[in-house]
Parts: sequence; structure tokens; C-alpha cells
Amino acid sequence: MTELFDTHAHLNDDAFAHDRQQALERAGQAGVRGIVEIADSPGDWAKAIALSRAWPSVRCSLGLHPYYADQYSPELVADLKKRADIPEVVAIGEIGLDYVKTDIPRAIQLEAFERLLQACRDWDRPAVIHCRGAYQDLIGVLRRVFPRPNQTHRYHGVVHCFSGTPEEGRVCASLGFALGVDGPVTYPKNDELRRAFYEIGVDSLVLETDSPYLPPQSCRGKRNDPARLAEIAEKLSSVLGISAQELGKATTRNARALYRL
Repeated sequence: MTELFDTHAHLNDDAFAHDRQQALERAGQAGVRGIVEIADSPGDWAKAIALSRAWPSVRCSLGLHPYYADQYSPELVADLKKRADIPEVVAIGEIGLDYVKTDIPRAIQLEAFERLLQACRDWDRPAVIHCRGAYQDLIGVLRRVFPRPNQTHRYHGVVHCFSGTPEEGRVCASLGFALGVDGPVTYPKNDELRRAFYEIGVDSLVLETDSPYLPPQSCRGKRNDPARLAEIAEKLSSVLGISAQELGKATTRNARALYRL
């Protein structure tokens, strides 16, 4: 069985309230050997750490999603810094920009994102970045904060659920960011997205489910869970023209490099 790594999941979501343990067990049975639980608001941070301590295969990332950018404050950053030093916490995020699904002004989002990305740089922590409808502004911030590839680690972070153009993907990768591949790679109409991943190549790609969101094509409209990562991997291996085993090894290696495991 090919070993896989789910770099982005939300297992503390209420969608898993009745079968969280079973979902984690199914993931293990499907070959998923690592999962990073994403806590994207301060109210979720403690739960993510607790889940990571309860399951050896789980680590976590703590952040401030652009939906909550108006909660940014120096006090929040100080609290985040203390928690970032906990061994189970492997990254900062989600942080980022969303110009589609939130009414929070762009200026507020940009300020919170850039300051949090600077914290990632200063603390030497990988960033987990959310971007929707904002790739040009995202790239501008990335260039200001990280003008060159990481000299110590392979990646500065990851652009989770990458949905940009091939050129935007190449720029993000050239700046030292991995790109997250999830359910949309399996959707029939997403030819440009598949072309982007083909052109960028496996060395800059990691797998994710974003569970319980973004299920792959076979279960669209239903809850997603980490065991579905195999379907995403199968589709991506076909897009790249490599075996599922080769893809699993490469993306797992990339995931461990991303999170410095």
C-alpha cells in the first residue's frame, strides 16, 4: 500500500463530531501515515493541540484565517508565539487572503496576513496559506516577506488548495512555497488546474484533503475525510504521468520537508 500524507485537514470540525476516531482509523487503513490538523481561529487552537497529543499520526497548525482577520492584535500574536513552541505545532496557518467569501476589507486582511507571515519568517515556522481570488496580492506579499528561497529548509510554507494559473503556481514555487493539491484536481472541468500541476512538477506539490470540505469527484456533495486522499493521489499521478507509488513517496517526502518532520 502506498503511504500518503494529508497536509491539511479540519478533523475538529463538527462534521466529525460523531465519528472522529473512526475517520482517523479509516485514514490509517487507507495508507495515510500523517495528518496535519488546521486550527484557523484562536478558539480552535487548544482543540488542535489536544487532538495531536491524542494521535501519534497527527500534528497541527495554528493560525488566523482571513475570515477572522479583524481579530488580529499584538496580544493574539504573543499567544500564538507561545503555542508555536509546543512540539505538536508544526506550522502557522491558515493565514492569507480571501477576496470572494468574506466582507472583511482587503486592507485589514492584507495587514493581518503580512504581519503573520513576517512572524513565520521571524520564528522560522512554515506558513499554511489560504488564497481565494487574491493571487496577485498574495504574490506581492510573498515577494516582500520572502524575496528568495529558504536557505535552511526546502519550503517557506504551502499555498493550501492551490487554485491559481500555471504562471501563478510557478511564481509561488520559485519563491519557495509548496502547492497543496486536493479534491478539485479530480473535477472534470479543472483542466487548467491539472495543467498547472503538470507544468510545476511533483517536487513542489503536497497532497491534502481539506476534510470535511472539497471531496473528490466520486463523493462530491458528501463529507470528505482523510481516507479519500488515495483518490486525489491516483488522479494526480495520472496527471503527472508517474506511478501512484512514486507519487506517494515524493509527496510524503515533500510533506515531511514542509513541516520539518
